[in-house]
Amino acid sequence: MSETTPNSLTKSGYRDFTLIVLFLSVVRVLLPFVPVPIVIAPIVDFLLLIGVFIATIYAIYRAMSEKPDPKLAFVILLIGIFLQIAAVNVINLVFHGRGLGAVLFSPIAQTGLMIWCIGLGAVISSILRDKNILIPVAIFLVAFDIFLVLTPIGFTQQIMKQNPNILANVGMQIPKSTSVSHDVAKVTVATAGLVGPADLVFLGAFFLAMFKFNMRPKETMKIMIPVLVGYMTVVLITGWALPALVPIGLVTLLVNRKEFNLNKDEKASTLVVAVLAVVILVFSATRKPKPQPVPSPKAPSLELLKSANSPAKEQPSQPPSANPSAQQSTPSPP
Repeated sequence: MSETTPNSLTKSGYRDFTLIVLFLSVVRVLLPFVPVPIVIAPIVDFLLLIGVFIATIYAIYRAMSEKPDPKLAFVILLIGIFLQIAAVNVINLVFHGRGLGAVLFSPIAQTGLMIWCIGLGAVISSILRDKNILIPVAIFLVAFDIFLVLTPIGFTQQIMKQNPNILANVGMQIPKSTSVSHDVAKVTVATAGLVGPADLVFLGAFFLAMFKFNMRPKETMKIMIPVLVGYMTVVLITGWALPALVPIGLVTLLVNRKEFNLNKDEKASTLVVAVLAVVILVFSATRKPKPQPVPSPKAPSLELLKSANSPAKEQPSQPPSANPSAQQSTPSPP
């Protein structure tokens, strides 16, 4: 049976999303000014992780319960992009990532991120015309995220090695406490971990598809929160970079497995997508990234070699200098 959602729940989705985003913004502004005993700093960090994840997932879930149409979704997308780009540029160019200005504008950037992610997720979800297509889409996204994050030639892997600041500017930041003395710590705008925008986009797209096709969004949300919190905890403890679309896609498919009813053609196409995904992952996992060229010392140019080996040209005679010593040191022309 499909899950039914009361009308009173769906009508307040945008309000709940706005309240949660404002609450997270206020918390991000106040945290750097709250001292924390150093002995409980790890506990504070873990509670921040749980709180930020629960609030973010629930905010996206509530916004998608309103089932935004494509036109509204596109407007939301543009507003969010403008907010994040403007705030990030102010933080980096004006405040250089430091001081009170960075603390105040960081929540604006994070708010813009969440806004454009739900906008883009709604645009993508509007393309889906049947709930059965969620299966190949989820399989593809899981494989593609593994390719990006874990394989040597993955795009995300290359960015993290060459320019990690890009991810810091566009990803969702998990606040972190840092020590300011031997017994006191404070939570700063530094991050304990990052969540890529693609994870938030497709999380929203899946939630909207579940609402649109009367599937099990509420039950999925209840399972998604502890799974993602545990997943991110592993990332913070181990320092590994793990693809978050893997648990997002798997939870979506497993919780809603009874909602799908594939015919023979759909089963065949899904199997083809799965096989191709496995083949691509195996191929990319066995490739080696291209080594970065090492700059070699510049060799002397051909013109310099020629000029060094050729006889010196006669210099034109110059007028006598007014300085007597200069006149004495000047060789006479042949």
